[in-house]
Amino acid sequence: MTERFDAYCRRKEAAALAAVIPGYTTIEETVAGLVRLGTDWSRDLFDGDFVRSPAPSAAVPVTSLVFVQSRDGNTVARDPSLLGGGDTDLHLVYEGLSRVDADAVLAGATTARAKDLVFSVWHPDLVALRQARGRTRHPAQVVVTDRGDLRLDEGLMFQEPGLRVFIIARSGAAGEIRRRVAGRKWIEVLDAGEPVSLTRALRDLRARGIEVVSAVGGRKTATALLNERLISDIYLTTSAIDAGDPNTPYYEGPPLPLRRVLLKEGRGIETGVRFEHLIVSG
Repeated sequence: MTERFDAYCRRKEAAALAAVIPGYTTIEETVAGLVRLGTDWSRDLFDGDFVRSPAPSAAVPVTSLVFVQSRDGNTVARDPSLLGGGDTDLHLVYEGLSRVDADAVLAGATTARAKDLVFSVWHPDLVALRQARGRTRHPAQVVVTDRGDLRLDEGLMFQEPGLRVFIIARSGAAGEIRRRVAGRKWIEVLDAGEPVSLTRALRDLRARGIEVVSAVGGRKTATALLNERLISDIYLTTSAIDAGDPNTPYYEGPPLPLRRVLLKEGRGIETGVRFEHLIVSG
């Protein structure tokens, strides 16, 4: 572990431990047949088990989509915290339960643009659950790019040999990316065709032992995953405020066949926040 990565991990753990998490109250629950995840600590805050779809027999990983949106349905903001999801969404769901059982976290290039960014689980209670589930300490980092304009020379995930990183690129960009990361054995570039086929990319990930994926955006990547019918679960937090850039829903396309299995409402200072777990059927 490099000194920079070690310092980053300490900061993220400290933030998770310091957070005051109001938690959720369950309103609806129909979770028979789903994989249950949780600890005494998380169940108290989440008001029950977190669940995901079981892994299918198909040649692609079981993949979930995690989003926070404002009350008026926007998902883009200069700072995502301005959307109003709150600390329960951030520390318990987004950086916690949604990826506690994931082999990999997948994001589009814009979502992964920050210089210091690693998609992982940070609260020690959930780290222990992750390791008890037989997962590596940190999920593999998966970044989807059309143009290849990634921060390969300074982005933390691209500098840390202790991680496993996959870059999904269109054919026209894959060669140049491979040249730029030559010698970094923890990074593998997957040629996803021209244009990018996420079905092809996820099949390649499954062949490399990735069975469970948590996808975290952005909107373009989310829409592509949903249009290719690669998403099984959507974890959607809706805030109690209008915010964000107008007309930026997480998905733009034909109506989806969705079935809600969980509905929860925020407690205390997060009253008015709503969490939904939706199954994409068909």
